[in-house]
Amino acid sequence: MKRNSTGIMRLIALPFIVSLASCGGGGGGGAAIPTGPVTSTLSFPFKSADQALALSGFTKTFVVSGTCAGTGTDSTTPATTPAVFEGVSGVSAVNTLTATLTGVGCTPALTQTTTQYYNPSYVSLGSSSLGNYGVFATLPVLPVSVQVGASGVYGTETFYTDNTKLTPNGRADMTYLIEPDTATTAIANMTIKHYDAVGTLLQTQQNRARITAGGALTPASVDIVVSPTAQHLLFTYN
Repeated sequence: MKRNSTGIMRLIALPFIVSLASCGGGGGGGAAIPTGPVTSTLSFPFKSADQALALSGFTKTFVVSGTCAGTGTDSTTPATTPAVFEGVSGVSAVNTLTATLTGVGCTPALTQTTTQYYNPSYVSLGSSSLGNYGVFATLPVLPVSVQVGASGVYGTETFYTDNTKLTPNGRADMTYLIEPDTATTAIANMTIKHYDAVGTLLQTQQNRARITAGGALTPASVDIVVSPTAQHLLFTYN
């Protein structure tokens, strides 16, 4: 599985690899999404919350359910390390995902490391991991302020096998939806559709994070459905 990022994308793209990118950041408790959601009438600072998540980094544990069962840790360093990506000077962060899984056809031990690159405004430029080099040809965009029900296109990350960009390795199309949660919070849901190099859908991933009106963004879950087998993995963050 690929991991893609920006705060919300920093979570797993399995990679919360959009910051969310991971997805996640800023820590905070109460990540579990409650039942009986309430449609808040507040406005939420989506863009600055995502940027703050990239700057702060995060470490969260999670439980896995669905086709596989297990536990693990998702950790992203603060995006403060100077880096140059595709000729643009900025910063980078390293995301490390580890999990122990059980179930038929499940990898017993999973470890994944992804480096995420940002421009000086903490907008995602791309990512690199073993066998994947992702580039946003057009910088992704998040709105400054959102309310429950808001939706839109975040961007597309194009993947290659390495930084020579000679061999295509698929793409990830990313959209967002602000979902109800409580009277004072909302759920930012970043949907990532991963395609292979010839355009076949590989998996659909939903990175969810709780957002407050004060600008805190906290990872909640990553929900992955693999095509065409319909295998399902749900990562619920503690």
